[in-house]
Amino acid sequence: MSVLYLFNPENDLALANGGKNYTPPPLARTIARDLSTLPLWYATEGENIICLPSLGYGDSLIPVLESLGKKCRVCSIASLPDDVSAYRPWGWSPEIVHRFLRHGADAELLPRAELLDLQRVWAHRIRTREVLSFLKSEGVDVPYEIPVSFRDEGRVHDFVTTHLRAMLKAPWSGSGKGLCRTYGTYDLAVGRWVQGVLRRQGEVVCEPYFEKEADMAMEFLSDGNRVVFSGYSWFSTDERGAYKGNCLLSDDEIEKHVSSYLPVDDLYRVRECLARFFTHYIAPLYQGYFGVDMMIYRRSGAFALHPCVEINLRMNMGMVSRIFYDRYVAEGSNGVYRVEYFPDAEQLMADHCRRQFENPLRIDRQKIKSGYLALNPILPDTHYRASVEIYSV
Repeated sequence: MSVLYLFNPENDLALANGGKNYTPPPLARTIARDLSTLPLWYATEGENIICLPSLGYGDSLIPVLESLGKKCRVCSIASLPDDVSAYRPWGWSPEIVHRFLRHGADAELLPRAELLDLQRVWAHRIRTREVLSFLKSEGVDVPYEIPVSFRDEGRVHDFVTTHLRAMLKAPWSGSGKGLCRTYGTYDLAVGRWVQGVLRRQGEVVCEPYFEKEADMAMEFLSDGNRVVFSGYSWFSTDERGAYKGNCLLSDDEIEKHVSSYLPVDDLYRVRECLARFFTHYIAPLYQGYFGVDMMIYRRSGAFALHPCVEINLRMNMGMVSRIFYDRYVAEGSNGVYRVEYFPDAEQLMADHCRRQFENPLRIDRQKIKSGYLALNPILPDTHYRASVEIYSV
């Protein structure tokens, strides 16, 4: 029996909508198509099937995958195989369950409606409040002020005008998306943003702005009974907070980075507490990888760890980069993992060809020593690219 993987990055938008017939916007459909091959790189070793837009879509990647010792079967959503024992989409929502059922999936292998409802509750950004409260009760240092949520625009107005800087968040959106930074003034632009979120999602999550020094995350795996720590993610975002990419480093190297800001023992304490908390609350309702975004920030002239900025109750780019480094990168090499959007497909193709020429891929004993590699096919109509560039240290 086999596990079927599908990349559905629009899942956060589907959760926000809540309906089984949700239709994502054009750009969300584009990234879902362009990066549909990502599960080829992170699917568990062994029997697995990757669901692609068409059977031949990932053919250009097969030689590299084989040179790295990776084999996968592929299928399309329109022709699901009969030997599937489990489904592993990027994330769960009523929409993806309905999509699988529409194409003949076994309902017994899919989460029930009540489980989907609970997962949606835990994907809400205000859940960080409960995590931070628990960590504080365990003696972990947490920010002085933790998030609040309001359903009334007047309460959001008061929060904004009583904080010199604040961050407003939509309850459900992609990591680094659905954010509005404010500066003590409730102007027309802020008001429109708040009204839009209240109209679509019913409430706004409000928290103080933090002087961020570095982004990181802890990754976890739930088997349905227990949650265990699965690695670190050291990533970067743009000025708006949207995800840009990850450093491809070992967990030990990431701990060395952290140690330049604060004691590594602080990390060990946080991850042990989070594993206990999530084993109690997440394991009964979710199976698979998920991540907790964190940040190192400045507070009163010193560095501190914000141990729960967001919970991504789904597969995530940080876990993809963690698996890719551990599985495919040679010892003594590091690199970067990027996800990029090119409005002009010709520009992407030109950049792809240039990088292939300037930094050719070098593989030794089924490990990448150096070079550039696109993890999805780069075609004349491709706009999104997930790629790695590996360097010998």
